[in-house]
Formats: sequence, C-alpha cells, structure tokens
Amino acid sequence: MQPNYSNGRMDDLIAQFLSGNISTEDQRALEQWINASPDNRAYFIALRDVWMATATPGHYNADAAWHELQQINAPVSIKRWKQVLRMAASFTLPFVLGGGVVFAWLSLKKGDNGQGLVTVTSPKGATTKIELSDGTEVWLNAGSSLQYASSFNSRSREVKLEGEAFFKVHTDPRKPFTVNAADLKILALGTSFNVKAYPEDKGVVTTLVDGAVRIDGSQTASPFKIMLKPHQHVVYKQPATVAGNNQKGTTALTAASITPVETREVSNTEIYTAWKDGNWIVTSQSLEELAITMERRFNVNVVFKDEALKTFRFSGTFRQETLEQVLNILKLTAPLDYKIEEGTVTIREDKALKEKYANALRNSK
Repeated sequence: MQPNYSNGRMDDLIAQFLSGNISTEDQRALEQWINASPDNRAYFIALRDVWMATATPGHYNADAAWHELQQINAPVSIKRWKQVLRMAASFTLPFVLGGGVVFAWLSLKKGDNGQGLVTVTSPKGATTKIELSDGTEVWLNAGSSLQYASSFNSRSREVKLEGEAFFKVHTDPRKPFTVNAADLKILALGTSFNVKAYPEDKGVVTTLVDGAVRIDGSQTASPFKIMLKPHQHVVYKQPATVAGNNQKGTTALTAASITPVETREVSNTEIYTAWKDGNWIVTSQSLEELAITMERRFNVNVVFKDEALKTFRFSGTFRQETLEQVLNILKLTAPLDYKIEEGTVTIREDKALKEKYANALRNSK
C-alpha cells in the first residue's frame, strides 16, 4: 500500500531526497510511493530533471534557482516548486532512481545556447541504470556518460553518449529518440539496442535487439545510412588520419582509408548486452582485449610484463565474479601469474605453469 501523503508532502520528501537531507524512513516511504504507479514515477523523474536544471554545486541560491527555473521549458507545473526550491539549503544529488536506487555522478552545466545540460556518469567499476522523463530506460556501463538537455522530451528526445549503454526506448512516434555517438546519429522509436562508443576505441558498435533503428553517418568522411533489423550488428570504425604535404607544401591531416562499416547478423545478442545484468560473455577475445574490459569493469590498471601473453585467447561466461576470481579462471588455460597492488594488476608469464602446460600438450599427442 502506498503512503497516504498529500501532494505537498510528497514534494517535500522529493526535495529532501534530492538535497540529500532525507531520513531513511522517509526515503523508504518515497520509494514506495514512486513504485506505486507510473504517474508517480513520471512525476518524480520530471521534478528530478527540473531540480538538475536549476541547481548548482556548492552554495545553494534559491533566488537564482527560481530565476533559472523560469527560463526553461519545464516538463511539469512549477508553481508549487517555488516554495520547495526555497526550502533547499544545499545541492547534493547522490542518487538516480530507475528500477532501484543506484550510484552515479551527476553534473550540470550550460550548453552553447545557454540551456542546462544534465550529465550522468557511471564511474569505472560500476554500472548505472536511469530512467528518463519520457519513460526510456538506460543502462550505462562502467566508465560511460550520458548527456541531455534539461528540456529533454519537451520538443525532442536527443542524448549524447560516450562509452557504452543499453537503451530500452519508450515508444513515441511524434518524437524519435536520437543517440549521438562519435560522429554518428542513431535514431529509434520504440526499440531496444546497445551502443558501444568509448572514445579510445575510435568507433561505434551498434547491436539491435528488437524494433528498428537507423544509423545516420552523413557527417563521416564517407557518408552512409543504414536501417537495422533485429539481431543485426554494425561496427563503424572512424578512419585513421595521417599527416601529409598538400599542394602548398604545408602539412595536412587526411583520411587514411575509406570509412569501414561492417554489418552482420548475430543469433545471440546477449553477447553484447549481458553486461547490464552483471555478466560478461567472452567469445574468442585476446587477453589484451580482456584487459581493457577488466580496467573498466573493476576500475584498475592492467600492466603486461610479457607481451606474448596478450595474444592468448579465451571464451566463456563470467557471472558476478570478482577480479581475483576472473584472473584465477584465466590461469586455468594460460601460463600467467598476477599481482594486484594499489589499483594495478601486473600480469607476467608463469614459467613453471608454461612448462606444465607444454608437457601436458606433448603427452596428449
């Protein structure tokens, strides 16, 4: 049964939650009220975004917040919030709500047009689930961030992604949902898909689970557009640039190759989406590739003392294993030893284990 509070009382609880001044008992009551109906959840999310658009880190100025609130196209009635804004003594927002309370970093800054931009960051070592004001659910993988305007869903639905995210988009034919990732635009209506776009990877990998999405690469060096069907997987690699001399004898950067775009069917999309459920499916990946994922997943640095180890390949599924458990599983098929010290994993060749594996291979012939 949901708490029988008045609207004014729930506004008070939401403000206390957003300012970090809510008691454990009141937070439990608030979560119960939010989960009691989709309308309650939508109301909370709308006020959360209004709060994000009007708050600034550090000393809280209620008059300035009220002025900012009047400038934006708030998705809900803001009249009652004038009083709420004035009661807030400080701004802290440690939680994002969406299916449960999870930890993430949030920040606010002004965009080029003066509009508030909300950024949700999932730090290394953690995954985050959020719900946007249109009902779209987003899972953010470790070391990823999602940015959107404070007016999101008032006229359009557009987000910018750096890192990896799984989107379960709420259907709204009037407002396509657009993900900006690197130099691509990925447009969707009601659908579920995964986008991997870590800046250091120099590319974007899109996997469609159901529905339909269109990838617009018109801003790339070799423009293209692709309409994806369920279970299709598209890998776009940003072209490398090389320095060369132009006709004036000065150095210029040019694309080294035509933009490579690879499309293929995948029977099991879970390989690319299992991370949102805490699992990790590995399919013939090198230890060097696994090290990159380990760094994001466990917030560590991985150092190889023997280059040859990078080429060992693995397949399998990890389910909620710790870093030590993952490394011990890898040791079962590769001659490696490791040491974890002050956030750094040092991997080197285990010569005794290498000899043991070599003898086993010789004896099996």
